[in-house]
Amino acid sequence: MKIIPKRAINSLVVAGLLALPLLGQAAWAATPPPAKPNPQPPSSPACTSSDPTTIWTDATNATAALCGAQETAGVTAYRGIPYVAQQPVPPNRWMPSAVASWPPSPAMQAVNVQNQCMQKLPAWNDEPPATGEDCLYLNVWAPSASLNNPTAKLPVMVFIHGGAFVLGSGGSPIYDGTALATNDVVVVTLNYRLGALGFMAAQVPADGTKGAQTVDINGNFGLDDQRNALRWVQANIARFGGDPSQVTLFGESAGAMSAGLHLFASPASAPLFQAAIMESNPIGSLYRPIADTRRQGTNFIHWLCTKTLKLLSCPGNMAWLQGLSANTILAAQADFLNLGIGNGGGPAPAGGALADSLPWAPTIDGSDVVAQPIAGFAGGMPQKPFLFGVNADEGAIFAAMIAAGVPGPYLPVEYNKILSKAIPDDTARKTIAAYKNSAGQLPYVAPAANSPSYFGKDKITNGTAQTTNLLIDDFAFHCANLWTAGQAYGQIAKVKGTTPIYGYLFGQQPIYDLYKTAKGEAVQACSPSNGNVCHANELPYVFSTLNVLVGQPPQADSTLAGTMTSTWASFAKNPTAPAGLTAYTPTGALNVFNSRASVATMPVSGMDQASNCSALWNTLGVYPAAAQTTASSKP
Repeated sequence: MKIIPKRAINSLVVAGLLALPLLGQAAWAATPPPAKPNPQPPSSPACTSSDPTTIWTDATNATAALCGAQETAGVTAYRGIPYVAQQPVPPNRWMPSAVASWPPSPAMQAVNVQNQCMQKLPAWNDEPPATGEDCLYLNVWAPSASLNNPTAKLPVMVFIHGGAFVLGSGGSPIYDGTALATNDVVVVTLNYRLGALGFMAAQVPADGTKGAQTVDINGNFGLDDQRNALRWVQANIARFGGDPSQVTLFGESAGAMSAGLHLFASPASAPLFQAAIMESNPIGSLYRPIADTRRQGTNFIHWLCTKTLKLLSCPGNMAWLQGLSANTILAAQADFLNLGIGNGGGPAPAGGALADSLPWAPTIDGSDVVAQPIAGFAGGMPQKPFLFGVNADEGAIFAAMIAAGVPGPYLPVEYNKILSKAIPDDTARKTIAAYKNSAGQLPYVAPAANSPSYFGKDKITNGTAQTTNLLIDDFAFHCANLWTAGQAYGQIAKVKGTTPIYGYLFGQQPIYDLYKTAKGEAVQACSPSNGNVCHANELPYVFSTLNVLVGQPPQADSTLAGTMTSTWASFAKNPTAPAGLTAYTPTGALNVFNSRASVATMPVSGMDQASNCSALWNTLGVYPAAAQTTASSKP
């Protein structure tokens, strides 16, 4: 079998495998209500010695550091805590952050969610949350009995939100940590810089003077922010009763991608947590090497000058970039959806034909990130327990987005163009097209023979979108995650280690509409009536926040949410042997979460066969090719 070139992985997102940028910038967005805007906290808290929510500066309880809000079930919440010394507003834009010192100065009431980082908000949201560059805040939920008690030593769970690295906030009500904290853990959610402000790399002059020093904008600011939040946790979480030696990092989608980078390939992150959970990580996707990210940044600056601001000449230096408004940068980002290497950048063509990879994402620079996570643990990285999982129908929302983005019917010829860009190797592409599953069907040839009606208004669109759905579901999520778990398992076995891995499949059909179109209408592919278990559907079960979406959920769903919440907490308490979870082996079992009250299991081979992993995707050489890409190599 001929090996697919490494560039094939990077361009597979042309098919929408990582089309989530469209969620925030062009088409659709998940619908959990965001945190409403709140005023900045007063300069000094109304905290007293009798206030049970006060966190003190030291053991003498003489000086208040901050106070929070009493929640239900014996949990206290602290919202909007700054975790960096200086917010990334000019002149600190595109500069590394540093951890805030303790105590907060001045002392504060940590009762309001603060700005989320710069992002394009959906037009249908008539109560948009406050947004700005002053956004590096975190939120803490802790059992009230553990406050100011470093001897409590409760496990800590730090959550990284998803959103394709261009949208989202740790302050969303769907990420409320109250239910998790009732399981005797401390929960932290956080914001990090997004889009061009978080992930642009470029080398630019410091100012407009002749011979000015070159400034290296490194492109991993959002990842650096996440790490500084972890450092803040290490320094301060004991004041909330948390144990800094028992930190579990968890995240969904781009948050799971982030967790995978910290787990597998980021040496500076290794001392800051003990275990990780990755929910719906499209881990088959290739992170760009720094040279490509710099070319993208250069093209973006040119686009900003010539297209957004319509300047005849481009200053392009750091002083000029610092002087731009954040809204100007965001406006340029909204149009500049593609990588732009070789063609000068520009908007993505219609139909979801995005150029390589996510427009803004972490980069492999050889120090901050040293390898592709799909390879498993990079050389020198400690082997840590992790839990990984996928939803049953990850590809449905992406296929629906692509179909909606095509003017007119979504034709097989458009799908074939996408597949051709994704898999440039003719032999491999012919193998994919000729592959027949156990039922004798051609799952990756459009249009699908038996297609649902919810992807579009015509039969051809529905059939072509269904083929796209299967491609995304199988290649980017199910098989890629099984491949990575297998690589990590082999690495652990090679050194005769005992570090456990756990895998899951989330199969509960939805009871809410999680996604809306740009017009505010429900996306039918992920509506309850159609039964797809779409990307991100597990989140309100993990956090037990179904009430945010449906008011009073059915008892079966409430029970499942309680099971998942307690299971995630159980993993944080004891990641080497969490209660209720069966450990993964390549020939073993995955844990299944559906309407059953307890955790069921299914053979790993069941997902493997259903997604054609061993029979097709593992034979093409795609995943090993991705794993070989480094900071200095070209995909």
